[in-house]
Parts: sequence; C-alpha cells; structure tokens
Amino acid sequence: MLKPDATVGDVLEQVRENGFGVVLGDDGEVLGTVDDGAVRRAALKHASLDLPLMTVMSGRPLVADGNERAADLLRSYRVRAVPVVKGGRLVEVRTVDEVPDAGPGQPIAVVMVGGRGERLRPLTDKVPKPLLRIGPTSIVERLISALGAAGVSDVYLAVNYKADDFDKRLGDGSQLGVRLQYMREKEPLHTAGALSLLPVEPRGPVIVMNGDLVTDLDFARLLDYHWHHGGAISVAGVEHRTQIPYGVLRSVEHHLLEIDEKPERRDFVSAGIYALQPEVLRFIPPETRMGMPDLIADVLAEGLPVHVFPILERWFDIGSPEEFEHVLLEFATGDQE
Repeated sequence: MLKPDATVGDVLEQVRENGFGVVLGDDGEVLGTVDDGAVRRAALKHASLDLPLMTVMSGRPLVADGNERAADLLRSYRVRAVPVVKGGRLVEVRTVDEVPDAGPGQPIAVVMVGGRGERLRPLTDKVPKPLLRIGPTSIVERLISALGAAGVSDVYLAVNYKADDFDKRLGDGSQLGVRLQYMREKEPLHTAGALSLLPVEPRGPVIVMNGDLVTDLDFARLLDYHWHHGGAISVAGVEHRTQIPYGVLRSVEHHLLEIDEKPERRDFVSAGIYALQPEVLRFIPPETRMGMPDLIADVLAEGLPVHVFPILERWFDIGSPEEFEHVLLEFATGDQE
C-alpha cells in the first residue's frame, strides 16, 4: 500500500514489481490507485521522480464492491488490478491473473541473435555477442530467463552467425524455464523479416527483441502496457540525453525570442524491444529483408495505433568494448538495482 505524501521515486520499485498500488489515507480510506503505466506515461513527458505521487495517481479509480464486479472491470478496462472496497476501505486487490479469459493472452517471444557483433570484435570473432557472459550467465540467457519469469513459455531464436553455438549452449531451453526453438535464416532478414519464419501463427502478443541487450525490465510490465493501450505495436524506448554545444536560437519565423545556451535534448530512442499483435504479421512478406521501422511505417499507414513504452529500468546496448567493460562491472555480482 502507498502513502499519499510519497514521491514517484519513493514508490517506483513497488509499482514496477507489482504493476499496481493502492494509495491509502491515515484512516485506511482508499484515496486512489497508481499503476505502472501511469508512471511510464509521466516519464514520456520527462517527469521528475521527485514529483508528488498524487500527480500520477488516479483520484477516481476503478473500484469494485465484490469479486464478480472486479472481474468485469478487469476485462472491460484492461487493467492489471482492481481494489475491492467496502465502506471506502480496502478489502482486497483482485488481479487479472486470477480471472479466466482476461489479460493479454498467451505471449510468445522472438529473440534476434543472428548478427555478427561487428562493434565488439575481436570478442565476437569466436563467441556470438548474445553468448558473451555478463556476471554468472550470458546476455541471451538473461533475456530468456526474464521472458520465462514474465509468463512466456515459447521462445524462438532467429539464428544465423554461429547458429550451432546457440543450440549447443541453450538446448531446448528447459533449464531456462521455456521451450526454445530455432529459426535459421539463410541470409539476414533483419528484425521484422525474421518473423516470417515463425512456424506457427501466434494466438497472443509477440515480444520481439534484439538478443544482445542487457536490461532489468520485467517483460510482464511491457505486456500489461501493450494490452491496456490496445495498440497494434508497442515500441520500447529509453531516454537519451544530448548536450548541444552551441547557443540555440529560439525563434518564431524571423523573430528571435531567446538564445538558449548549450541546452540538453532529451529524446526517447528505440530500445530494440517490441510487443506486436499477431495480426501485424500479415504485413511481413515471406523470407524478405524487412526492418522494424519499415513494418511500423506500414502499420501506421494502415491507420493502426502504435504506442511508446518507456523503459525506466537499466538498459544497455553494448555498442563498444568500453561499454561492455562498464556493463560487466554493473552486473558483476548479479545484483539488481
């Protein structure tokens, strides 16, 4: 339970872990609710973690007076949890996991591990980048284990460079808590193109990601966000800050308003992680090179919604040997911050 005088930063870990929190007054009265999606939507506006919790709280939350009503609300509004309230006081919290036929459906995941890892040569001359060790395990094993923990049972690896190394190391995935299958690219198809190799038509959402990322993201939060917003695609993003080394002229037409001296830009950039609805796969031609920007452009042109899911957890792309050394130190003990 959350206190109304807390800041967003105070409750961030709790809300991320559970996906949901109830804000209670001193007398136990339900004042509102905060879900993981609300915190992430605030992050899209570059909101500070020092903001009062009340700024992201729903002051008129969905509440139920019984379990049957809670189940109806969970299905109708596509939310992770609904508090059951009697006389203004919290009785219990019902979650979507407890309700049959609710939730985003059974997800699968496709992990791209076919690249040559050119930026990390010579490390990747003998070992594919996703199989490089970070702490006690490899990059891709961290990702697969996290997918399994989020309820993903079937994971497909799109392999090309040193494909046999993955089969030898990972096997059928049982030690990682998933069923692992391999999709062999005859030639690189890029991220979207490789999805045409799926041997079955998914019934639930498809998580697609690069297999050389290191992150603490709980993929259940991505699935919740994607389901709640009802989009065709959700694109995960991370905030990137760029210092402009000049004075920027702020103007309207030819009229100067001010000179902004060496400002910092804050942009969300693609994190290489996506959630797709199965219907999106119809846009992908068989065994044809296609990147995710091309797929997203086609989906938007069809008038289908695409949403941004901001990652607030640690995330690393490992684009250089120096960054690899940094990540090794960051995850050396396996601790999760």
